[in-house]
Amino acid sequence: MYAIYQKQKDTDGYRYVFKEQTSLFGCNSGYIPYLLQKQLIAEATEPFAWKLDLKEAFEKEGMANSVLVINLKPNSKEANLSLYELVHVWGYSASGWTPIMIYIRGLFVDEDPQLFNDRDFIRKEEEMEDPIFSMMYLSGTITQGKITGKWTTPGPSPTNSVLLWPDTFQYFSSEAQKIIENKA
Repeated sequence: MYAIYQKQKDTDGYRYVFKEQTSLFGCNSGYIPYLLQKQLIAEATEPFAWKLDLKEAFEKEGMANSVLVINLKPNSKEANLSLYELVHVWGYSASGWTPIMIYIRGLFVDEDPQLFNDRDFIRKEEEMEDPIFSMMYLSGTITQGKITGKWTTPGPSPTNSVLLWPDTFQYFSSEAQKIIENKA
């Protein structure tokens, strides 16, 4: 599950209030391709390395204080609250597909859902696990300043791992290192 929350600084930390469910992926309804398309220039074409700062992108859309939150385990057999705030997305669009790296902040990591209201809660910075990175790939690319293809994740398969050629891996590694150094 993916959702948009309103995030406000509070005396006790940051308050997150659920606004609506949404999609991250998909060329028609996904927030990642939607926000990325807004910042592309006509000359942008594969191979193309890009970065999406979600706070900045939402502010440009007139949605200041909005954040994307991922419920990592919405259908877990065991009661589990695992909510993560999406902070940045990096992509490397080439050869018709786009490997991405996401930087997420752990708001609740394997917590008891009965102890918290997942639609309205406050988290202190020291309660958050930060930074966390994840990688995946999307079917789609960037051609002449446009999002092309489906921009969806692949279906379940034993070969869903993301393949990273040296230039793509170096790009992601360099960007992750910048975040890690800022947190130190």
